[in-house]
Amino acid sequence: MSEDEKEELEMKAHSAIQLCLADEVLREVADEDTAAGLSFKLESLYMTMSLTNKLYLKQRLFTLHMKEGTPIKDHLDMFNKIFMDLKNIDVKIDEEDQALILLCSLPPSFKNFINSILYSRDTPSLKDVKSTLHCKELR
Repeated sequence: MSEDEKEELEMKAHSAIQLCLADEVLREVADEDTAAGLSFKLESLYMTMSLTNKLYLKQRLFTLHMKEGTPIKDHLDMFNKIFMDLKNIDVKIDEEDQALILLCSLPPSFKNFINSILYSRDTPSLKDVKSTLHCKELR
């Protein structure tokens, strides 16, 4: 691979990363000229495994509550985002606990739904809870 090809590939990688960033994130990393520098800066800003970051994400998870009238899809999106952030900093929560946390985050109007999930199985799976919630929203 020639130097020109390498330079063009570097420029394309840098541009591709920038196109994927939200405006507020892009402003944080605008001074980076290389894809590697951009990646390193993003990692240092958003992928730190500090105790504070872990505690903050766990707090967001355990205080997550769906408000009445919120679309289920929006709540599941927030739930999934928190778990992806936790996974990115190597915090592991098993699937059964994830399912229970999701059920506990639902509003009081879901009481019958929660009871039917909890008492119809030995252990609720996250996949079953999510698919049942999606079906409930479609109705």
